[in-house]
Amino acid sequence: MSVDSLWSKIDLSVKGSSSQGTASETEEASVENTAKAWPKWKVRLLDVIGSIAWFYVIVKLFIFDADNYLVQRFAPGVEPVLNYRFLIAGGILALLVLFSKGRRLKYLYVFFFPLIVAFWKIPKWFYKAKSWVAVFTFLNVTATAFRHLKFNVTTRFLAALALVGVSVSRSNVILGVSAVYLGLYFLLLMARTIWFSLKPSHFLKSQQTIIDKVSSASFVAKITAVSPELRDASLEKFSAAQLTTFQSNLGMAVLCSRATYYWAYQLEKYRTSAASLVLSTVAYASLYVQGIIVFSVINWSILKMDPSAFAYSGSPSFLQVAYYSLFHGAGSALTPVSGAAVAVKIATNVVAPLFITALITQFLINRRQVEQDAAAEEAIKRIKAAGAELENRFRQEYEVSTEEAIARLQALGENFFLTAITALSAQLPPDYDAE
Repeated sequence: MSVDSLWSKIDLSVKGSSSQGTASETEEASVENTAKAWPKWKVRLLDVIGSIAWFYVIVKLFIFDADNYLVQRFAPGVEPVLNYRFLIAGGILALLVLFSKGRRLKYLYVFFFPLIVAFWKIPKWFYKAKSWVAVFTFLNVTATAFRHLKFNVTTRFLAALALVGVSVSRSNVILGVSAVYLGLYFLLLMARTIWFSLKPSHFLKSQQTIIDKVSSASFVAKITAVSPELRDASLEKFSAAQLTTFQSNLGMAVLCSRATYYWAYQLEKYRTSAASLVLSTVAYASLYVQGIIVFSVINWSILKMDPSAFAYSGSPSFLQVAYYSLFHGAGSALTPVSGAAVAVKIATNVVAPLFITALITQFLINRRQVEQDAAAEEAIKRIKAAGAELENRFRQEYEVSTEEAIARLQALGENFFLTAITALSAQLPPDYDAE
């Protein structure tokens, strides 16, 4: 069937009444939602309460059983009640949600606060920032964290156990094993930080894979194609529902192509931005802090195993040991005496210039690497090719160009797809899809 007969089935008069009713209902719903919105002070108060509550939960589960400690110290008589604290807390929460009509949403807000942060507050912040560089930076960090989740969780959990072992144990075996592990952990962490700061980004290449899978997915072909029902020769005019379906499919087809080009363009801007340099700087700063902690704990464990390993006056505190362990090697109240103490001090003095050299090298080559990363350029090129493939697909389906499709969507009336297409096209450079 020719495209003329397909487009000749359009009768704009069939969509007048329903669209007005929908607009009226949408306007009423918008007014109602605005009227019920919480004031800012209440949202901020709930944010504070949610942050404190979940901070307590995380500390209790993974770091320190604070309520047990407080009860044992100040109210040992009520210690048996702690065995039922989760049952009591769950029951109180259920009663509050069920019988507090005006406050149940507030209790649920606190209860699901991590999900609200992840799926509402963070996306809202990115929307207000209007910076795709920030979005891609966040996605890059998140993807990297999940990609190396097993390694990071395992090594950091063992490092936390080593820290606890040094702080609470007096066994030379536990102190020695913990100190050795922390030293190996820091060396491995330093090597990985330098390696990941120099190698090409895996994130950009992964975007190419995602776009390829989405663009070739069967559901994308289904929602962008003209259904056989609408191409039926016996159908003379589209009904209101059929016209809406046709308009949605055409809008989705154009939007998929425009969105893919837009994604490629924003990735290109991200690749040439200073985001990679910022991430590397944060990684090196974290490495520096962890290095100070590791060497401080190692020296502290040596001092606990052998008080004569250092020359000092009085009884040195952990802060004095930490000051002695700083990378810049400033003088302190401690002087290494034993072989182990001297070896750790030498290692500290070797790591410090190595760390500074790696940091300076990173600053010097990072920008050039970001701008000339051939792998990233190839990924962006492939994403643009996927956009061109989607555009060719809807041209064959509807037999109109991108510009003509947008014009016909405008003639069909304002909708979400047209608004999104116009917004994306306005931010693309001229003839970006022709490059």
